[in-house]
Amino acid sequence: MNATVVGAGSAGLLSALTLKNKIPNCIVTVIRDPNEPVIGVGEATVGSFMNMLNMSLGLNMDDFMENVNPVIKYGVLYEFGKNDFHYTFDTAFDFQSNDNPLPQGFDFEGGNYGYTEYSKIMMDKGKGDYSGALHIDNKLFLEYLKNLAIEKHIIFIDDKIESVQRENNTVISLNYKYYADYFIDCSGFKSVLSNEKFISYSDSLVNDRAIFFRTKTKKKIKPYSHAITMNSGWLWVVDHSQGYSGNGYVFSSKYITDKEALKELEVKYKMKIKDYKTIPFKTGRKEKHWVGNVITIGNADGFVEPLEATSLMVILRSIQLTSLILAYGDKKGDLIIRYNKFINEYYDTIRDFILIHMCFNDRLDSIYWKDYQKRVDKLPKDGIGYDILDYYLKNDTHILFTNKYYEDINPFGLDGWFQMYRGLIPTETDRKKILKRLK
Repeated sequence: MNATVVGAGSAGLLSALTLKNKIPNCIVTVIRDPNEPVIGVGEATVGSFMNMLNMSLGLNMDDFMENVNPVIKYGVLYEFGKNDFHYTFDTAFDFQSNDNPLPQGFDFEGGNYGYTEYSKIMMDKGKGDYSGALHIDNKLFLEYLKNLAIEKHIIFIDDKIESVQRENNTVISLNYKYYADYFIDCSGFKSVLSNEKFISYSDSLVNDRAIFFRTKTKKKIKPYSHAITMNSGWLWVVDHSQGYSGNGYVFSSKYITDKEALKELEVKYKMKIKDYKTIPFKTGRKEKHWVGNVITIGNADGFVEPLEATSLMVILRSIQLTSLILAYGDKKGDLIIRYNKFINEYYDTIRDFILIHMCFNDRLDSIYWKDYQKRVDKLPKDGIGYDILDYYLKNDTHILFTNKYYEDINPFGLDGWFQMYRGLIPTETDRKKILKRLK
């Protein structure tokens, strides 16, 4: 089997390495455009990242940690809602032992802030080992993956894709000279190989730009990501071991201009910001992700939002499933149909998870946030997110009859949703108000 990956960013290198690890006899080629820059704003990850990375690539994790030197991440500090709260990667609102029918967090006063082990670590009141999540310097990460790919005899070609030769749904060649059995499109937002319809999330998730810049890390590196409410969006702050913090204001051009967003940042940071990067993006996904012999992965396939740092998780989940189907075959084409359906639901569940962060954030009363509160009606009533919201508003963080929420399409489990709902809608009075509003 021959597989050609177009693109050498995180999606391209992770896809190439996973294919090689799962299908050792596969001849994997990566075509990279030497003039196409990688976005490269640094990477924050989710709690399952290290396990997924190991499963996909079969890494020596000690070697990875030594060479990439990431920061161990225990959760996210949210300055959302009336009170700050932690979203942690240990268990706060999930199943406990059989003799305890209620989760640990049921008796928390509001959200998790100093209650669980990881939350205490985030407050510098404890110590821990690996949490499963990391802050990664993008340059070191890509360099490590590239060197690993070379060791595994993955072929690299520097060229720009100028033309795609097709026969119906099958790509025959690229630039009339690159042939393969399968093509993995990891070319970023350009998505050079796929003609599939793009399903926009802009009605639900209105942010479409980010201003990224670096500041010098303060004396103590924070083992968590920081999400801060801004007038027309939100700000991430992520510390790295390499002596800098990555900062990004994610906002909507419908509510604020680039110039106004930069000014707001300069006021907040009390400094002139000269070295920055403005990154446009669109939220949504392809209608189909695997058509013929082309599979789209990464930004070429879809992008939800930087909030919750799900991009690498989606990449790894997609290429894991792709590799399994390619390794074991799909004689009747049924697995590809199911793959497309699953990835659609996976993306949509992440969209809904991000949406509830935004539409229940009442920290500021700017036009942007007032409008977002009205977007709760964009939460599909037949989806997991709405069902868990309805359950939470009526039952708090009880866990009876919740097994159905542990489906593969929901990467956050029950705990993730409950952590956000308890942080944003912390009291019984709050729950009653929202429940009344939804009726």
